[in-house]
Amino acid sequence: MAATKHILLALVEDKPGVLNRMASVFRRRGFNIQSVNVLETIETEDSERPGLTRVAIVVAGSASMVGPVRKQLEKIVDVVKVSDISTRDEV
Repeated sequence: MAATKHILLALVEDKPGVLNRMASVFRRRGFNIQSVNVLETIETEDSERPGLTRVAIVVAGSASMVGPVRKQLEKIVDVVKVSDISTRDEV
């Protein structure tokens, strides 16, 4: 199966060490992170609660390889939600 780019978008608590724990999941599974983007969320009436940060991570791999990594990321205590947005039409 061919390796394709996957964009994992995570909503995490804004606490020290969260990004390190996320990167460790990829390291343990032998993934090379191609890109990381971190952005503090802005509180508005219809957005997330304050104190959250969005982390976008780009990795190459098949869906069957990236799926378990996404599930493992969701098990990290400070991670609220992880989505694979690479299959969306607007990306």
